Amino acid sequence: MSNQKFKIEIFFPVNKKLKSREFLVSPGTTLDYFLKSHDVNILCDFRDVKYGVFGKIVNLDYIIKQGDRIEIYHQASQDPKKARIKRAESKKKA
Repeated sequence: MSNQKFKIEIFFPVNKKLKSREFLVSPGTTLDYFLKSHDVNILCDFRDVKYGVFGKIVNLDYIIKQGDRIEIYHQASQDPKKARIKRAESKKKA
């Protein structure tokens, strides 16, 4: 296996918008080590979040692979079902 670093992209929410940044990581790097060693917590608030790769939830012990799209998921601010009902009701009134 090569020890050459490879590029990954991390996507994270900031003020209800999706932002992204690219990083170089070494083979065998875990998600936990990456987050701690790259000081990624300055990008957004990482309390009570989940992490994913290409839409699939992963644990912090996930070993990052070349080309991975690391995603940071925040909890929904509102129940999606209730939000749809509220939008539908407001359209009926308009």
